[in-house]
Amino acid sequence: MYEILPYSAKKESRWDHFVMEESVNGTFLQTRKFLNYHPEGRFVDASFFVEKSGIIVATVPGCNIDGKFISHQGSTFGGPIISKDFYSGAKILEIIGAIDQHLVENFKGSRLKPTAALFATAPTDLLDYALEHKGYSRHTELSCWTPLCKEADPLENCKRECRHNFRQSEKLNLTYGEIPDAEMETFYRCLELSKARHNTKPVHTLSELRELKERFPEEILFRGIWQDGIYLSGMMIFAFKQAKAFHFQYLAPDDSRRETNATTALFVNAMREAAQKGFVKFSWGISTEDGGDYLNENLYRFKETFGALPCVNARYEKTF
Repeated sequence: MYEILPYSAKKESRWDHFVMEESVNGTFLQTRKFLNYHPEGRFVDASFFVEKSGIIVATVPGCNIDGKFISHQGSTFGGPIISKDFYSGAKILEIIGAIDQHLVENFKGSRLKPTAALFATAPTDLLDYALEHKGYSRHTELSCWTPLCKEADPLENCKRECRHNFRQSEKLNLTYGEIPDAEMETFYRCLELSKARHNTKPVHTLSELRELKERFPEEILFRGIWQDGIYLSGMMIFAFKQAKAFHFQYLAPDDSRRETNATTALFVNAMREAAQKGFVKFSWGISTEDGGDYLNENLYRFKETFGALPCVNARYEKTF
């Protein structure tokens, strides 16, 4: 029999150890160390453990939103996060059955957004099958990624247009590196302007980004491009070490300097950094809007110039 136990603050270290050390699809984004940077009271936390004979077999981070269980809104991906030792055909069906029963008994519906296959350490097909087998409808968003290899320059995998723009930027003697604390305000101001052009706002405040940078100095990276010390473009990167994947999260360009091709230079240098550190994937994030219903073709085509290949992020929904 499986037992459902609610998450509590005193179980934080146990939760985080399981996510990072014992699961097939846990990342730092599902740790309480990450989720707890949000101010208390922003979410109604409904996260829970699934245990068998005192052994954690799954964790499910989530929130109660209007009576529905929603994968935790404080993270890009939620759950379920599954134990390595219990990730098999029969056991996954039992675990998802226990999770589903708990959700049916306590909520009006559910929306689960598991870790994308790109960031898991084992194929996620078993989990996908188990969720669909339990009657969850699958919805996808189109993402993409570029394969990396330490022995090969990522630029050689880019299309002619990208290589041309990068070589034009090289003539300007641009420099690439970590964004120092003193320039985080510049980065954030450019991020706000970039988001405003698409009628959105950054999910995080500047103070939250500073806190995340301090909490996760090896997993959350800020990289920029400068010309003679003048900021041109910057990005926020998630480094998923278990899956050996760099994930581009935010782009903050100074659009008044587009002629420098700084953003192309930024991406190529970030891929080079990832490859030299032994990472084998560069994730570009989704190119879809409205929950996957609309494909931004220009955005996706831009990513393809960097040698990007398609993949999908899936979410699963069910009304009880």
